[in-house]
Amino acid sequence: MKLRVIFLLIFITLFLTSKAFVLAQDFSNGQIAKNLPVEDKGVSSGDIVSKSDTGLVRASSAYDKNLFGVVVEDPSLSLNKTSSESFPIVSYGVSKVKLSDQNGSIKKGDFVTSSKTLGVGQKATDSGFVLGRALEDLNSKTGQVSVFINIQYKAADSPQNAVSKAISKAAEAFTSQLENPENFPVILRYLLAVILAGLSFGFGFLSFVRALRRGIDAISRNPLAKGSIQFVVFLNLVGVFVISAAGVGLALFIIFYK
Repeated sequence: MKLRVIFLLIFITLFLTSKAFVLAQDFSNGQIAKNLPVEDKGVSSGDIVSKSDTGLVRASSAYDKNLFGVVVEDPSLSLNKTSSESFPIVSYGVSKVKLSDQNGSIKKGDFVTSSKTLGVGQKATDSGFVLGRALEDLNSKTGQVSVFINIQYKAADSPQNAVSKAISKAAEAFTSQLENPENFPVILRYLLAVILAGLSFGFGFLSFVRALRRGIDAISRNPLAKGSIQFVVFLNLVGVFVISAAGVGLALFIIFYK
């Protein structure tokens, strides 16, 4: 009797272990779809769908607030019964999605959203609802790309954040260049050019402000000489422009001279 119990326990353990392994394999791509009726009969695998008054249809507007998911071909698990009018739809997880570069090239990590093209997504650059993030680059005008679907509202980056990101990227690029000693002379030339251009602009701006202030004071003290004073201020402005242009020209010469 004890031997039978032991064999039964071993069998149950092996059965559950094998089931867990199979389920782990089945859900490796994270696709748990629901079979749902779609009103749009032209829908196919990879299409982005959204909710409408009549039911699920292919998305046809940018940043659609009624985004629902993506039609998949062979999900890991399908819930609900299948029918001739239903399609498996994934609302969360990894899936292939139809995308285009109509709103800019799509790179790995970019947010994607719906577009005016039926069922086709695009890069998200403004505030609005997004479908998820691309897991790979789109290397053609249109195609199907793996996307981690996580429908949410995303606010566009503010100008301050964009400037901060640009500065951060420039700093990273500069740091990576410093790691190679062969690039040091080139980096030094660029730094010298930037310093010269900055000094010329700064000197020119301060000189113009000083001349303008003096001209205003002179006109207030002697209104009759207004014309000649304005001419002198204009000459100062021309001189400032020439000095600034000379500084920029010298900076460009330093950069491009070999």
